[in-house]
Amino acid sequence: MSGECNKCLLHLWSAERNAVRRILDAELRNGNIRLVVQRRGQTRPSKLEICEGPDHRTPTARRAARAVYQLHLRRALERHLPGFTIAKLSNAMDLERSFGPIYARGVVARAAPPSPCSASTSRRPSPPSMPPFGILWLDACRHSADPRTPFEGLKRFLPAGTSALTRERLAHLDPGAAKWHLYEFDERHDALVQLDFADRGNVDTRLDPMKRQPSIASPTPFSR
Repeated sequence: MSGECNKCLLHLWSAERNAVRRILDAELRNGNIRLVVQRRGQTRPSKLEICEGPDHRTPTARRAARAVYQLHLRRALERHLPGFTIAKLSNAMDLERSFGPIYARGVVARAAPPSPCSASTSRRPSPPSMPPFGILWLDACRHSADPRTPFEGLKRFLPAGTSALTRERLAHLDPGAAKWHLYEFDERHDALVQLDFADRGNVDTRLDPMKRQPSIASPTPFSR
């Protein structure tokens, strides 16, 4: 927040973007801050709501965001998995099999056995249910498909920087039961990076440069 030319300005910034809005009015309701703001160069004001806690988007907005996420995921799969065909991709609810809408799931296939894939649509760190969800999806695909079309393994996609816990858990799964693959997905750039399970357990360290302290002059002897 800053005051310039007798105006209240709100500055928002992150590593990806920034915005400046002039605040015309403010209201506190149910723990949320509702602001009437004006964008530079525009005369018509708009509303901005600052919420604390979980996602406050409407169900329609969440469905729209998940649909956009699926488009980005499909584009990334087509670009980074050459030779594979995306048989299907969906996040529809299936309560009978305990599949909710927060994960996109699908099947990628090639001449070799196909592989189920599951992806987290959340931009927060991966929830603990991600490994069980993927295993359930793999099991459902194996039981519902033609026995002559085996599924060799599972590919998992998580938002960039959120795979540490899942990587630790996948490292302890039976490699003979399925081929396990883990990717980090950067939705902004439609980029996929495959992760190595062996690269785990390391401690992130850093060494900050020492700041010099101002020197204190030592007393000088003198005689009279």
